[in-house]
Amino acid sequence: MADTVKEIELKKISPSKLNPRLEVNIERLNELAESIKEVGLLEPIIVRPLTNGFEVVVGERRYRASQQAGLEKIPAIVRAYSDDEVAQLNLIENIQREDLSAVEKGKVCKYLLDNCPGKYPSQTALAKKIGVSSDTVSLWLRTVEVVPKEAQKYVAPSTISGDVPEGKIDYLTAVKVGRAVEEPEKRVEVIKKLAERRLPAKERMQVIKRVALEPEKPIEEIIEEVAQAPY
Repeated sequence: MADTVKEIELKKISPSKLNPRLEVNIERLNELAESIKEVGLLEPIIVRPLTNGFEVVVGERRYRASQQAGLEKIPAIVRAYSDDEVAQLNLIENIQREDLSAVEKGKVCKYLLDNCPGKYPSQTALAKKIGVSSDTVSLWLRTVEVVPKEAQKYVAPSTISGDVPEGKIDYLTAVKVGRAVEEPEKRVEVIKKLAERRLPAKERMQVIKRVALEPEKPIEEIIEEVAQAPY
């Protein structure tokens, strides 16, 4: 039986408490809101019923853009989902779109492993369910473990092209900082500075190595020395 699309008042819909996204791309959100103003919301979101309304399951960005566009009602499909099903759907949807950072993916994986051991008894079982390798899941979890909360916003989403947006750092470099630098506050500072300075990969590794060997030396000084050194 096909899903029924309903028109639901936006004020009756709340954002998902299980959405793993750390930040929203404002530029993309604005573009989507402008499109919705022109032609409306063409693709229904998916919601689940709550006691006093509905919660977004799939389509958080469309939901937020519709709010921004000033809509009163939007098309939605209502389905009953458990918390672990919502978390899994969020993860799979964004893995397919390469829309989340390794930190955000790691947080969802940790939630599923901690809260649904019967369904996901191991990293291997979870990896198989979401269609990635167990090594990938392990690395996502490692990113959450070694990258301090204050630095997680600097970790960029993974993309096929490998492009890292300005002001971000790739998750492999972030993990290397976490492994090499012991003090959490120092990790935050190193990740932040490397995100601000778009150094080549070889120079980033030199900075991390130098910080680990000379923890008392100012990071800016180390970065300048590495950037000016002939390699």
